[in-house]
Amino acid sequence: MTLAQFSSPDAIDQALGVNAKAAVENDPAILGRASARLLSEALQTQANREAIVIKAATQLVELASQEEAGEGALDEGWLLSFGARAERTTDPMLQNVWAAALTAEIFQPGRISPNLLDGLHRLGARELGLVNKYAGLILGDEFIPIPPGDLRHLKALFELQALGYVHGTGTRFSREGQLDESGLFWVVFGEEALLVQGEPGAGWSLPGVFASQALQELSKILDIQPGRDAIINAAKLFLDQPRQLKVMRAKWSREDNRMRFEPIEIYHKTAPEGVEVERVE
Repeated sequence: MTLAQFSSPDAIDQALGVNAKAAVENDPAILGRASARLLSEALQTQANREAIVIKAATQLVELASQEEAGEGALDEGWLLSFGARAERTTDPMLQNVWAAALTAEIFQPGRISPNLLDGLHRLGARELGLVNKYAGLILGDEFIPIPPGDLRHLKALFELQALGYVHGTGTRFSREGQLDESGLFWVVFGEEALLVQGEPGAGWSLPGVFASQALQELSKILDIQPGRDAIINAAKLFLDQPRQLKVMRAKWSREDNRMRFEPIEIYHKTAPEGVEVERVE
């Protein structure tokens, strides 16, 4: 083919048509092979679509028993865009992710943005594992405490940053705060909390990265709930603070507008003499 054959859309169509016709004339069996390939691809993509829809139907039943559906109808353009991106997904775990996105959009039209669909389209099994890991370490709304310069985390976080799921990898981002007048700081994780004790007004600074809006939304869709792993991850960095702090995992309750805590685990940078401490990697 020559450059002139690509001078216009009509020229391209004509050139490709001529070449296709010549290919069939030279090898009549190629038409059968092409038809078989197209049929095979169509069968696979249809099977993928149906698997995702079946998973979404199951998720819809569960969600309907927990939440009230939003108003509005599913946008046809969104559905076409969803299908085009999801139809080549054969991995069952990734199909679950697509099903969760479809469920969320059906239940609350407009919730899944085109940008989030693009991000899902680029997720493989490894990237999904990283999403599960780091979304499970979010402290509060968006901050992920990470030891500075830790090569075990940097490679993974750069991958997530390239996908638009985190910000600040390789920089000196940090979250800062101070203990209240009672010498306490806490972050609630469901029925438990990370509790930090020290001198009233003592400051603290944790290095880390920030979860993007896409990661926060995806973690909600996939129901990734930070828990003990997030508490332990943050506790290690609180124990590295210049001021001595007492860090623990605790049950919390509220009485008369006051928070009450019951310690479950107390963390130590170095195990106290004579005390057996579970080693946490």
